[in-house]
Amino acid sequence: MEDVISFICQHAHSAHWMIFLLLMLAGFNVPISEDIILISAGAIASTCIPEHTLNLFLWTWAGCWISAWEAYWLGRLLGPKLYNIRWFSYIITPERIARLHHYYEKFGIFAFIVGRFCPGGVRNALFMTSGLGKMPFPTFLLRDGIACAISSTTIFTIGYHLGENYHVIIQYIVEYNRVAFGAILSIIALVVGFFWAKKRLTTAK
Repeated sequence: MEDVISFICQHAHSAHWMIFLLLMLAGFNVPISEDIILISAGAIASTCIPEHTLNLFLWTWAGCWISAWEAYWLGRLLGPKLYNIRWFSYIITPERIARLHHYYEKFGIFAFIVGRFCPGGVRNALFMTSGLGKMPFPTFLLRDGIACAISSTTIFTIGYHLGENYHVIIQYIVEYNRVAFGAILSIIALVVGFFWAKKRLTTAK
């Protein structure tokens, strides 16, 4: 990642396009961490091109928001076919879709705000679920637009203030993603185990 940042700094006049392109790839489920891109963009703004901070942030925020549209329309247009596409099968399962659908139906915009701070797999799964569940696109735009503004501003600002020490927070983000993903899998396993045990007891009676 440091090599990428060095390259972007050397081509600072095109930094916003490079960041935007990376975020577009993330929307198609390419394994690129949106959190690390945001942190890096903030660090680049403060150390390489401070005079273009606002411009870089706006392009970064737009990239985060529009990349979510990609995931939404993948879910909306392909529907259940996603389950059979290996590229998406590791984050898209009928069980996860049903659970995420329940969350955004119950908690509305708060599910998007929390989801925006979750690891990439969960984040993209939430967007695809919105498409699979036929959430009206204007509703999706509003909910995720607000959530995206909150998360991108927060993470970009952290990267900006860390400046040259951005690599420290990146290490924490990588570890956070691992821990958060493991915690999510554990919760899912516990819930599935609970309902399986409950079903067994009911059947036994």
